[in-house]
Amino acid sequence: MLKKAIHLLLYLQFSTLILQAQPPTMSSEWEWFNTFEDSLSSRNAEELLENKQEALQAAIDIERPDVESKISKELAFIHISKTNDLEKAMSYLIRSLEIDEKSGNEAGLIFTYIGFYQLFEKIEDYYYGKEFLEKASTILRNYDLPPLRVYLNKELGQTYWLTGELGKSIEQYQNILTYATAERIPKLEAETHTDLAEIYKNENELERALNHYENALKIFRRIESPLLTAECLNAIGNIYLIRSNSERAYENYLAALEVLRQLNGAEAQLATLYNSVAQYYFKEGNAERALANLRLANPLAQKSQKQELIQDTYGLLSKAYKELGDYQKALEYSELFKALEDFLQKEKVDRSILKMQSRHTINQKQSLIDQLELNRIQKDFELEKEKRFKDFLIIMVTLIAIILILIFTLFILQKKNNKKLKVANLRVNAQNDELEDLNATKDKFFSIISHDLKGPLNSLTSFSGLLMNHTSSLSTEEIQMLAKDLDKSLKNLFALLENLLQWSRSQTGNIEFTAEEFDLTEMLNENKRLLDKQAENKNIQIEVKNTKSITVQAHPNSITTVIRNLLSNAIKFTDEGGQIKMGVVNEKHEYVVKIADNGVGMPKDVANKIFRIDTKHSTQGTAKEKGTGLGLILCKEFVEKNGGKIWVKSEEGKGTIFSFSIPK
Repeated sequence: MLKKAIHLLLYLQFSTLILQAQPPTMSSEWEWFNTFEDSLSSRNAEELLENKQEALQAAIDIERPDVESKISKELAFIHISKTNDLEKAMSYLIRSLEIDEKSGNEAGLIFTYIGFYQLFEKIEDYYYGKEFLEKASTILRNYDLPPLRVYLNKELGQTYWLTGELGKSIEQYQNILTYATAERIPKLEAETHTDLAEIYKNENELERALNHYENALKIFRRIESPLLTAECLNAIGNIYLIRSNSERAYENYLAALEVLRQLNGAEAQLATLYNSVAQYYFKEGNAERALANLRLANPLAQKSQKQELIQDTYGLLSKAYKELGDYQKALEYSELFKALEDFLQKEKVDRSILKMQSRHTINQKQSLIDQLELNRIQKDFELEKEKRFKDFLIIMVTLIAIILILIFTLFILQKKNNKKLKVANLRVNAQNDELEDLNATKDKFFSIISHDLKGPLNSLTSFSGLLMNHTSSLSTEEIQMLAKDLDKSLKNLFALLENLLQWSRSQTGNIEFTAEEFDLTEMLNENKRLLDKQAENKNIQIEVKNTKSITVQAHPNSITTVIRNLLSNAIKFTDEGGQIKMGVVNEKHEYVVKIADNGVGMPKDVANKIFRIDTKHSTQGTAKEKGTGLGLILCKEFVEKNGGKIWVKSEEGKGTIFSFSIPK
C-alpha cells in the first residue's frame, strides 16, 4: 500500500510540474500521443490500467481537470486497443470531452476526437467516426503541425473510401503525396503511392493502380527497403496477371522472389508470393508447376500463423491436386479449407456479435455526446453574440475616427492632385515621345520596302529593255540566261510583296489568329515537299527528324508561313551539298520547332538585330540569292501572335539554328 502511495505521489508531482512549467501545445500533445501509442504495444493492459486509474483518482482529488482529461484519454486508448471494453472507453472520452470543451483546450480536443474515431472504427461505424476526424481536421487548420496533418489525412483517406466517398479519399492521399514530395520524405511518399494503388485496384482502375505501384517500387528500391520492394513487385505481378499479361506478371514474381530469398522472417510474404506464382501457372495450364510452388508456400504459411493465408494455400492445393487427378489429396485439402473457413467464419460471427453489443451500448451513450455538442454550439453562439456587440462598438469608434481622418485627408488630397497633374503631364510627354519613335520606325520600314522594291524593279526594267532592243543580236543561251535572271527578279519581288502583304494584314488586324488543332510534324513535311525543288537546285538535303504525329493548337497559316520562311532562309544560306535538319522538341510547357543548317552562319552582332524592323540587314545567299529584308521580321510577328518566342543561335562558318516555340 505504501509503495502505491509513493508511486502515485511521484506521478502527480511530475505531471503537475510539467503542466505548470509548460502549458500543453499542439506539438507537445502530438509527442505525448506518439509516445503513449508506442507504450501500448510494449506493456500489458493490467499494468497500464492499474497505474492510470490510481493517477486519475489523484488528479480528481487535487482538482486538476487538465491532468484528469489527459489520463482519461489514456485509459480510453487502453480499453480500445487492449481490453475491447468500449463502454468504459466511451465514458472516459465523454469526460475528457467535457473538460476540453469547458477549458477551450483545442490541442486536447483534437486527440479526444481521435479517440472517438478509433472507438467508432472498432465497431465499424465509419460514418459517425468520420465526423470526429473531420472535427479534428477543422481545428488543425489553425496550426502548423505537418506530422499530425499527415496522420489525419491518412485516417480520413481510409475512412472516406470505406464510406464510398472515393473523390474525397483520393484528395486526402494526394495531399500527403504533395507534402512528402515537397519535404523529401521518400518512405512516406512510397507508402502513399501504395495506398492509392490499393484504392484504384479495388475500384478496378488497374492502369492507375499500376502507375502508383511502379512509382512506389522506384522509391522502395532507392531507399533500399527490400521487404516493401518485394511486396510491391508481387502486387504489380498480380495486376499484370489480371490483365492477362502473363509474361510481365512472371517477370515481377521472379524479381520479388529474388529479393525475398535474401531476407529472414519473411515467411508470410514468401508464402503469398508462391501462391501468386501458382495462380500464374494455373492460368498457363501447368498444374504441376503450380503444385510445386504451393508445396513451398504451405509450410511458410503455417509458420506465419496467418489463418487467411493458410486457407488460401489450402484452396489452391485442392485445385492443383484436382487438376492433376489426385482426387484423394484434393478432397483432403478441400476439407482442411472448409474446416478453416468454418473456424474463421465462427470467429467473424463472434466478432460481429461483440461489435453489435458494443454498438448498442455506445449508441445509448451517444446522446451524451450530442448534448455536449449542443452545449458547445450554444456557448459558441453566446460568444459570437458578445463578439458582435464588441464589433459594433469598434465600428462606431472607427467611424468617428474615419470622419476626423477624412477632414484631414481632404486637405492633403488637394496637394496630391497637383502632384498627379504633374505626373500626368510627364506621362503624356512620354507617350508623345513613344509615338514619335513609332513613326520613326514606320518611316524606317517604308525606307526598307522602297529600297527593296527598287532593286528587283530596276533589274526587271534592265532585262526587259535588253530583250526588247537586242533580241536579234542575242544568242539563245544569252536569252535563256536573261530569262533565268528575269525569273529570279520576279520571284524575289513576289516574295517581298507576299511578306509585305502578310505583315500589313497582321498590323491592321485583318488576320484573326484563331487557334486550331493541326499536326505539326505533317506541316514540317509539307514545307519540305514545297521547297524540295529549291533545295535540289543546290544539292541540299532536307531531313525531318520527327516521325510521330505531334498535335498542337495554334493558327496554322501563320505557323506554316514561319516554317516556310525559315526553311527558305536556311536553303539560301547553305552551300551546295549542305544539309538542313528540322524537328520538334517536346518541352514541359511548350513545343519548340528547330530548323538547323550547316551553312555560312552569321556574326553575333548580326544575329542580335535580324528580328528588328528599325535595322536593315539583308545578305546575299550562297548562290547570290537576294533577300527581302522582311521575312524574319514577319516570322517574329507571327510567332509572338501565337504566344510563342523566336530566337537564333549561329556561328560564322559553322551554321545556324533557328528556333521558335508554340505553347501547349
